[in-house]
Amino acid sequence: MYPRASYPERPIDSRVLVARSNSWSRSTPPASSFDKSCGTTGPRYSRPVFIFSNGGVGVGLRNAEQAFIRREPSFAFMGSARPAVLAVVAFLLVFWSVFAPAVGQNPVGHMVVTTDYELFGTSDLNGGGHVTWTLTGAKAADLRAKILHLFDEYGQIPRGFPFEGAATSANGDGVLEAAEGANYTDRVENVLEGSGGQGTLVQYMRLWPFDLREKNPDPAVGFSRSTSGLANTNLSTSADVEIRMLFEANTTTRSARVPLPTESLADSLYRVFWYEAAQPANLNASGLYPGWPFLVEGGWNIVPAPGCPAGVPSPCEALWAGNPATGTYGNNTVAAARTTADPVRAISSAVYVPFDLRFASQAWATFNYTGQVADAQDRLRLQIAHAPAFTDWTNLLFGTSPDLPQTAVGVWSNVRVNLTSYLGDRVRLRLNFTSDATGSARGFFIRDFTLHAPSFYEGDVVQDDTHYLVGPLSFSSPVVRSGGLQAIRTPGGEILFYSSTRNASSIPNETIRYAAFDVFENPQVLFAVMLVASYAISRVQHGAYLRYRESHPAAYRLAVHKAKWLHRIGALAIGLLVLAYFVPTATWILGVRVFVSGLEYWLFAITLTLVLGFGTRAYYSGKVERAASVESEEEQVVVKKVAIPTGPPEAGGVLGTCPHCQREILEADPTYRCTCGAMYHLSCAASLTQCPNCRTPITVEADRTTTDVSMRCESCGEVQTVPQGTDPRAAPCSNCSEFLRHLDEGRRYLVVASNPAIGFAWLRDLTKLGRPAICMTSAAAERMRLEFGVKDVPVVQVSGHGADAIDPKELDPVGLRPILQVTRERKGGVILYDGLDQIISESSLADVIRFLRKANDMAFVHGVTVIARVSPGVLSDEDIRRLNAEFDEYLDLSAHL
Repeated sequence: MYPRASYPERPIDSRVLVARSNSWSRSTPPASSFDKSCGTTGPRYSRPVFIFSNGGVGVGLRNAEQAFIRREPSFAFMGSARPAVLAVVAFLLVFWSVFAPAVGQNPVGHMVVTTDYELFGTSDLNGGGHVTWTLTGAKAADLRAKILHLFDEYGQIPRGFPFEGAATSANGDGVLEAAEGANYTDRVENVLEGSGGQGTLVQYMRLWPFDLREKNPDPAVGFSRSTSGLANTNLSTSADVEIRMLFEANTTTRSARVPLPTESLADSLYRVFWYEAAQPANLNASGLYPGWPFLVEGGWNIVPAPGCPAGVPSPCEALWAGNPATGTYGNNTVAAARTTADPVRAISSAVYVPFDLRFASQAWATFNYTGQVADAQDRLRLQIAHAPAFTDWTNLLFGTSPDLPQTAVGVWSNVRVNLTSYLGDRVRLRLNFTSDATGSARGFFIRDFTLHAPSFYEGDVVQDDTHYLVGPLSFSSPVVRSGGLQAIRTPGGEILFYSSTRNASSIPNETIRYAAFDVFENPQVLFAVMLVASYAISRVQHGAYLRYRESHPAAYRLAVHKAKWLHRIGALAIGLLVLAYFVPTATWILGVRVFVSGLEYWLFAITLTLVLGFGTRAYYSGKVERAASVESEEEQVVVKKVAIPTGPPEAGGVLGTCPHCQREILEADPTYRCTCGAMYHLSCAASLTQCPNCRTPITVEADRTTTDVSMRCESCGEVQTVPQGTDPRAAPCSNCSEFLRHLDEGRRYLVVASNPAIGFAWLRDLTKLGRPAICMTSAAAERMRLEFGVKDVPVVQVSGHGADAIDPKELDPVGLRPILQVTRERKGGVILYDGLDQIISESSLADVIRFLRKANDMAFVHGVTVIARVSPGVLSDEDIRRLNAEFDEYLDLSAHL
């Protein structure tokens, strides 16, 4: 950072410290070039000491130019690299943590469920979304095979499946036609929509209804467009499978902690193949097959049971292999009852006879029984046989034994038989009771037989969810240990990304809190907090710097720079506020799973605002105090404020007041006395033709004479004789008509003169080399161009009455725009404010000073010369003092012009 300039405060009309630049230009000759007769062979002004403080160490600089050097920024090495890097960082912060761990490509394959939800509303949100299932490798082949087996081999879905009896459009050609596939996706839609339109409950939403993404009046066309890897495929196809659907959705809660993983969507593709063959509770019901899935055959009958299992109302029936007349089974009995999967449809097609376990993920059979046998040679066995002959009957095990164990009299037992080893086969079961030649007992009563063959997805699941929600809702307090999560707040709502990779058998307990409205979490409220806090930090820091800068006079202000590190901390704090608002999970990319909740954001914003606000003020206040202590130890170098008097600055009495310029006439001033007794400055009388008091023609006769001095013209080199005390910058050369001396370029001059010609003469002199210029005047612009010969110089009228004029009350910022055009050319130039007193009268001194501070700062940075003319006697001494603080040099030419 730059050091701060320190200075003492004094009124401008007394002895003050004056900032002076020792820089020079082509229009400013070295001090030794001045004619010795002028008494100006040395530097025009003494060099003041500049006192700086930096870290409490005072350093005295003799050259003010060092304090004002500012390096122009170089853009040679700046290009698109920085924005590109920032864009990459922003992308990583937003999306990296939501990327799910990659699932290796292997023959086993996996499932990807990609879902997006778009909802909007106030308290209850409504909308819709899209879901896409993608299966790879063996998982794709397995699903394709299931669809082919059920929808290409069966004309109607067999009994025991969720949609038994539904037509499939099967033609049995081993190819999955689009029409067959459309029947499958219709059934998937039915699964997702649920019975009675209850829909699928996911997280905080109910999804209903569902449809193919590319719906078409022709279902086959819609299926082909909404899927890939299914239409016109067979069992040898190895392509991945993709199914795309859309749905409508609405929220089911207004505030709840909801699970993020969703199992129902992954399993929905397989629920179509869920199979369960359950024996009716009432075996005595009318119908052809009351004992289904067993046929009443081979010595088995349906009889009243001796008691009923728990939960079954009495009386009840059961399957029994015995003699109803004796109540026991006979000797040498062989009784076998087989199963049939769909006995009605099996009449027309043998394909409906066996249980089809090709769709199952697991399989087992259960039934209730009670019974006793006479000896170990009398036994009941459950046997299984494979398609197509169904003759290879194999005993199934009850635990470790193929024989069904007997129970106590009147006691019912439930048994489970594992069929997992037969998955992928088409099988039939049979109850086979045999007895030997001796002994007899009641035998076994069997009921409530059920074959369970559920179908669900097994393996790795990649879940990718995106929630686009518009409204006052909010997400907060996520509990995510293995998955990826990213939340984005916006003034319109929130966006949530969630992704996880898991095994279907192990659902992680990952949750998040959803609220329709929470004042601390509401994104609209937090956006307002972000704006207020960011504005407050910027405003307070900038205000503290401005107060610190305004404590210096105009000559020092450009050397007073911001503490860049402090303001960069403020900018960083604002950046963190913006980042924490828009991306509350930004730290997840670093492995730090922190979610910036609404309450934490409130505290964070308030803390940053207070710390940076008070900290910045304290820092700048401390710099002022340190500078003051250093300043008091330095010797002050005092110079005379520059002013051009009408004669030598000799002490003397006041003779009176000039009726023309209204200024005091000192004894040392050249004067003219009219016959009526009125006394004028000699220069004022020379500009009058008659006395305003008595109308008498004026003949200039000086009461006092002054000595003449010789001065060499800076332009042509001719020696000229001028009265002592005449400012050579306002005295023209009789040989070349140029001023004897030129104004110093890049300085700011406040001129008191009644005639505007001096300002325009200086303007023409400084613009001879093609430098840009502008004039701002209260008079008519065209008149000033014609009267003073500045047709090529832009003249801007500042008046509340002229057409196309700038309103004096709107100088800041309207008046800065034409000045900006001059400074942008970076060629130096001239700015002339003519009749500044008239502009002040139409607005206010404070408005004009505020405008001059900004305009003069721009002019100084770009080396532009500033000339401001005020008429004598219009502004008070206090106003002149305040106005002069914005300029480098004060020239009082009221006695000459």
